[in-house]
Order: sequence, then structure tokens, then C-alpha cells
Amino acid sequence: MAPQTVLITGCSSGIGLATALVLAKDELSRFKVYATMRNLKSKSNLEKEAGDTLNKTLFIRELDVTKDPTIKSVVDGILGESGRIDVLINNAGYMSLDAIDQRSLEWCQAMMDTNYWGVVRTTNAVLPAMKKQMSGRIINVSSMAGVRAVPFYATYSAAKFAVEGFSESIAPVLRDGYNIRVSIVEPGPVKTELFNKVLGTPFEEQAKDFDPVLREVFLTNVKRMMTSAMLSVTQSADEIAKLHMDIILSEKPHLRYQTTENLTKAAAEKLRDPTTDFLLEMLEQAQDRYSAK
Repeated sequence: MAPQTVLITGCSSGIGLATALVLAKDELSRFKVYATMRNLKSKSNLEKEAGDTLNKTLFIRELDVTKDPTIKSVVDGILGESGRIDVLINNAGYMSLDAIDQRSLEWCQAMMDTNYWGVVRTTNAVLPAMKKQMSGRIINVSSMAGVRAVPFYATYSAAKFAVEGFSESIAPVLRDGYNIRVSIVEPGPVKTELFNKVLGTPFEEQAKDFDPVLREVFLTNVKRMMTSAMLSVTQSADEIAKLHMDIILSEKPHLRYQTTENLTKAAAEKLRDPTTDFLLEMLEQAQDRYSAK
């Protein structure tokens, strides 16, 4: 049986890198992986970790999800080499603080361009081939921020909410019309360079230009909430990568996957109250949990 051809975005580090390696190193050789990244100058870690799978079951390509020509070039190249694309994993994205109104509209649009429109662009690029072959898997890496928005990360949360809505809308149509399965993966904090970068700058430095009220709320509440999240990180990028493999191999994959039992409970909690007023107490609850440690 021929290996499945997999296209992954955002593979320079973190979940994308881990997923590319887990699939490429599969002992049963079930995957041919095209691991992509915005800038090939960032490929050294992936090349090093790939070992003897490089250019055998793992191929590195340059793809910027905000630029249609690079997406088309990679997709056309894969189809020319392999004749099909079986799996797309939309992983590329980044997280950064916007603090409600502290960033320009251009900054917010740039984040949406990568985190949401990047998913749409890449999905649309592979769909003609998947429709023609009447099969395919699309895995969109969202976040629990797409289920329960994170205070002070409004644009990031909005982008993930958009990914969730896009995925939920296209999933039944693609399944019933073309046998293409769409799944959403909703991790919480994961031990990656991205997460370390978000928390790497001292909170006082991040809040130095905030107005007094905003700074006080941020430092007294969000600082504790984010620190608590950092302390509670138990998942590795490899765990998410293995879940991606399970989804690909599943005969009937779910639409949504939370990556831990606690995250599943958090998702269920949101649905218990249609008003979702309890979310307004999120900062207070986080402070209580932090104080109890």
C-alpha cells in the first residue's frame, strides 16, 4: 500500500516539527511528509532531527501561508511528485498579546492573515486534488482559546474562533460530498518555543505602556493566570503529534479533539450555560486557583 502524502504547515518548531517527525519516522512507513515553513533559514532543527528520513520520507519545502504563490508552488510540486495529497495539517500560526486596544489594526490584521486566512488559503489550495480523488483528511490546529477566549489575547482568540467556525461549516459538506474528513485539534498550553516566547518577556515589561487601570488588571490577574497555565503545562509537542497520527488513521475521526481530559471538561463547562456569564469570572477563578497552589 502506497504511503499517504501529508502536507504540514509551520514545521520550523513546536507541534509542526514534532508532527512531521512522528509521521516521517513511522515504523510502518505509512506516510510521505512534506514539512513546510515560512523561511527555510529555520530548517536546521528539523533537518537535524530528521536523520536518515530526510529526503526519503520527509521533504522540507518553503511555504508562507500569507502568500498564495508559495502555497500554489508547493501544492503543485507535491502533486507533480506524488500525484495526490491525502492529508493537510494546518498548523502554522503565532500567539501574541494585544491587550484589547494596545495594538494597531494593521497588527491585528497581520495575525488574522496568518492564523485564520492562512488556514483558508491552504485548505482551498488542496481541495481540488482531494475532491478529484474523492478522499482526504484536513486537520486544523486550533486552541482552547478558540473555545474559551483568553483575556488580553483578543485577536489570537478571535482567529482561533474563526478557524473553529470555518472548520465546522465545511466539515459536513466535504464529508458527505467528497469523503474528505475535517477535524479540529484544541490543545491547551504545550511545551513549545512559541509558548516560551509568549511568557519569556517579564509581565511588567509587557505592561509598561498600558494605562494604569489596564496595567493593574493585567499584573494582578493575567500574570497569575498565565503563570498558573505555565505551571500546569503537562503536554509535549510529541503528544499532540501522536494525536494527529491517530486522527489520520481513524476510520471515522471526530470533528473536535481536546487534547487532555481537563480540556474536555473545560469545553463541556462552556456549553452548560447558554449565557456563558461564568466566563466573566475567568480571571477571578484563575486567581483563586493560583492562590491555592
